[in-house]
Amino acid sequence: MLKVEQLSKKIDRQTILDRIDFTVESGEIIALVGRNGAGKTTLLRTMVGIIRPDMGDVLYGSKSIFKDAGLKRDVIFVPDSADALKNYTVNEATDLYESIYPSFNRTVFRETLTRYNIDNKKIRQLSKGQKALVTLSLAFAVQAKYYLLDEPTDGLDVVAKSDVLKLMIAQVENRNCSIIVSSHQLHELERIADRIIMIENGRVKAILSLEEARALSIKWQVVFNDHVPVELLERKDIEIISVTGRVVLFMAKERTDELEAFIDSYNPMLIEEIPMSLEDVFRVQLGGEAHVV
Repeated sequence: MLKVEQLSKKIDRQTILDRIDFTVESGEIIALVGRNGAGKTTLLRTMVGIIRPDMGDVLYGSKSIFKDAGLKRDVIFVPDSADALKNYTVNEATDLYESIYPSFNRTVFRETLTRYNIDNKKIRQLSKGQKALVTLSLAFAVQAKYYLLDEPTDGLDVVAKSDVLKLMIAQVENRNCSIIVSSHQLHELERIADRIIMIENGRVKAILSLEEARALSIKWQVVFNDHVPVELLERKDIEIISVTGRVVLFMAKERTDELEAFIDSYNPMLIEEIPMSLEDVFRVQLGGEAHVV
């Protein structure tokens, strides 16, 4: 089990992480979501021991990542760019990982390269999708227990994204490892995540399964008889998505009896509940468009 306890960090007197608490079980894929500047990348870098916190701890089993350097061989952080390896060839990067990580499996890595037809070039010469596949494949060939991924599919085309997601899912299914992934590609996280950790202003706002998140909020399409009530449009507890004639599509952060009674009081022709996507949940719980994660 991975346990983050009261993790706090200030940078230039600004609070970036504020008493972060959560646990991750073996075999889980956790989606880490939040707006720009919420503290996601700092959290990942602290969890792997790159940044030391001002307060709190990160435990893998019963051991602290800040006291037992040996843990770092079993906790792999993959940043959002391959710049650190850009001057290496694929073979040279393989040798580097093998020298650092005793558990590195060269055969597993080679199988992945063969599957995706990646040649031994300088990593800077590879396409963005190939770079992502190489860096992730190197990490997964380490056979670690925990992976912290920062924007692993950012800027990739549809095919490359699909390949990366398949690679992640296969690792969890085959080895029961745990993956914490920060990404603004919410529709992708929706397909793979067991739980969602929402970060807001350096704090954990909520930890939910997608089903729990969907149950917490609502998305309704309402068809009124004559006209859309002005009182509905003026409510502060909902977000209007669209108004087309007598039809209103809106979301609310919470499902309340008062809101249901308010809508019913206008005797609408139709009330239809629309399934919430992870993007909807992000938008209504954290505010703003999903692309600003």
